[in-house]
Amino acid sequence: MDKMKISGKHAYCIMAHGNWEQLQMLITALDDERNDIFLHIDKKALDSYKQFGGSKSLHSSIYLIKSYDVRWSDFSQTSAELALFQRVVNCGVEYERVHLISGSDMPLRNQDYIHSFFKGKKEEYLIVRTNKKFSIRIKYYHFFVRYRRKYKVFDILRRILLLVQLPFVDRLKKCPLPYAWGANWCSLTMKAVNFLCDHKEICQSIFKYSTSSDELYKQMLLNSSPEFSFSSSEEGNLRYVDFSERNPSPKILTIADYDKIMSSGCLFARKFDIHKDKRVVEKILESL
Repeated sequence: MDKMKISGKHAYCIMAHGNWEQLQMLITALDDERNDIFLHIDKKALDSYKQFGGSKSLHSSIYLIKSYDVRWSDFSQTSAELALFQRVVNCGVEYERVHLISGSDMPLRNQDYIHSFFKGKKEEYLIVRTNKKFSIRIKYYHFFVRYRRKYKVFDILRRILLLVQLPFVDRLKKCPLPYAWGANWCSLTMKAVNFLCDHKEICQSIFKYSTSSDELYKQMLLNSSPEFSFSSSEEGNLRYVDFSERNPSPKILTIADYDKIMSSGCLFARKFDIHKDKRVVEKILESL
């Protein structure tokens, strides 16, 4: 398919697994004729999503892709992300910017501001760190990752197999990509999205038996090429998150965080849960 150049159009790729009312609030905030929305619903939640009635927009086209059974830190997360990116490519539109966000995100600025911010920018808004922190995620083979949270026995087996590998295995020595890592959420150029999709096969071979591969594959692939440059801003990927509680996932933001969120200089924030605090989401939407 010949690609049609449409200057200034953005694609929003959303990963969602529940809280459909909040997802609709997010889509309403993004609903703009300059945007297309690409939506992945976790396979485990698809029936619930259909019962809710799906998602609606007035101005944006919504593309619902095939559902994957996504598990925490498993390669299925990477598979779903790549499927979203591939659907963007298959649309035949040369988007100016492709945003990967979760269903728990909210934009902090209106679409006029966001489109103006990215106009003419060539950098990738992706956090890329090259120190060896978390290299264990790919240095060794990780088995039973998708079952580690549901079944304790599989997590124990995974840890035992890791210990066995310590003296003998170093997958990074033969890896054709330099090690890099960072948050998976990002705002990429269409050039970067095409590059990732063109290298899907290498993703499968390198990252299948890693853990948290969604925080590795974009960084390692894009950083391996001199064609891409990355934002040097402090926020990196323009996402406000709060890991002050030192949990694997960021804390749920509330109305008490509103001033910090809005003064952060970021364009997006996560994560929100309207069942815990709906006021903060409503106040953000009012500000848009």
